[in-house]
Amino acid sequence: MQVGHCGSQSTYTDLLQSKLPPGAMLCGIILSSNKTHITNMCGGKVTHPLLISCGNIKMPMWNKASLHAFLLNALIPVVKFIHPMPRMHSVLEAWLFHECLDIILHPLKIAAQVRQMMSDPIGNLHHCFTPLAAYITNTPEACMLACVHGKTSPVTMASYKNFGNAFWHQCHTGARTLAHISHIQCDPNDVKRYFTLCKQFRLSGVAKPFW
Repeated sequence: MQVGHCGSQSTYTDLLQSKLPPGAMLCGIILSSNKTHITNMCGGKVTHPLLISCGNIKMPMWNKASLHAFLLNALIPVVKFIHPMPRMHSVLEAWLFHECLDIILHPLKIAAQVRQMMSDPIGNLHHCFTPLAAYITNTPEACMLACVHGKTSPVTMASYKNFGNAFWHQCHTGARTLAHISHIQCDPNDVKRYFTLCKQFRLSGVAKPFW
């Protein structure tokens, strides 16, 4: 995942809350996704669910599946590409993944910017802001979300050659990734050439991240 702040999570949450208008509520959104095999013996059917939860829910409720703290938000399309170069299939998959997330999360992005009126469990109305607080996923998908190439850390600037270092590398922030993307002077629709130019920054080839 992208990391925007390396300090205490509670301190960062308090900072965000302090910047909201009086009476507004911070409703951090937690997402989770993972491509899952439904059948291995009968055609290898695969599904890619996107689950959603709220950061205001306490941990004991998250740990009980029967309480349904995570709800199905969408199903990401799982497709087979016909590009003649197999290496481009993963690039196109990352493009599709970010495009789908951008469409699915568009209402939450608007609410995070201009707030949305919501009711709490006892019926009181609040102006709520919905920033993305966390994204739970595995390492390959975390790299896809962070728009980085394989064998690259999604949370630091370290590549596979530096994984054994005894010191902490710089954080891999969204601003740093967008700066690298802006330096690539190429039409993104020329997928092969664009991906070639992305290699110098160890990027995955995604031109427009959903975040």
